[in-house]
Amino acid sequence: MRDTELETRIAKQLGAAKLGRPVHAFHRINSTMEAAHALAAEGAPEGALVWALQQEQGRGRQGRAWASPEGGAYFSLVLRPKRSPTEIPQLALVAGLAAAETLRDVACAYPAIRWPNDLLVNNKKLGGILVEAKSGAVVIGVGINVTTEPSQLPPEAISLAMLAAGHVSREELIAGFCQRLSHWYEEWREEGFVPIRAALRPWMGLFGRLVDIANGKTRFEGTAQDVDEQGRLVVRLDSGILRAFDMGEVTLLRQRQEVP
Repeated sequence: MRDTELETRIAKQLGAAKLGRPVHAFHRINSTMEAAHALAAEGAPEGALVWALQQEQGRGRQGRAWASPEGGAYFSLVLRPKRSPTEIPQLALVAGLAAAETLRDVACAYPAIRWPNDLLVNNKKLGGILVEAKSGAVVIGVGINVTTEPSQLPPEAISLAMLAAGHVSREELIAGFCQRLSHWYEEWREEGFVPIRAALRPWMGLFGRLVDIANGKTRFEGTAQDVDEQGRLVVRLDSGILRAFDMGEVTLLRQRQEVP
């Protein structure tokens, strides 16, 4: 059942954001992604927002479970971009840029973006982004740990409260994201990935780091160098060859430990 009180609270924070309306808010839901996909299939307009205080079946990339206890900001947005399907994965980085800037502005947190969809602070996961295209619409899902109890987080995760920024409300965070995404989404729709790439580079946390990558059953090792004009991760393989990896074809297995 929708929670009209939550919907009113977030609506007051949205300001002039082009994205984030209409609002569908819930105290508890299976998945904001699934709810947003269902709304999109019913004809929901671009910008429709689904927000929940808890998710029972939250998920991340490649079907991984996303722990969604009380205290996090869990929300999804419906978009209807008129760009090539091959460009849609770039929206993970567009959303990552918007999320990083929002966390800087409202929480004085400076996350590193781990390509293609993780937000890290102190090498621990503060949030993540999921992009899915279905039936002519794109849904962007975001999860950020705000006041989540440390006991409810995996060891590799962190929350804003653990960074002394637990005073930030979920409404402020979600509204700020909608405002920043409204700006960068418009840039991407009109100009493509080039302006996103320029703004994104200072936030990227992998450049110069050793990484392991899986492409199907094949594994590669190398040093992350850059993000190219298509949003692909450019890696200098241990063989010396530069190779660009697409978001849809690889899994970033882990960041390798540097050898002193």
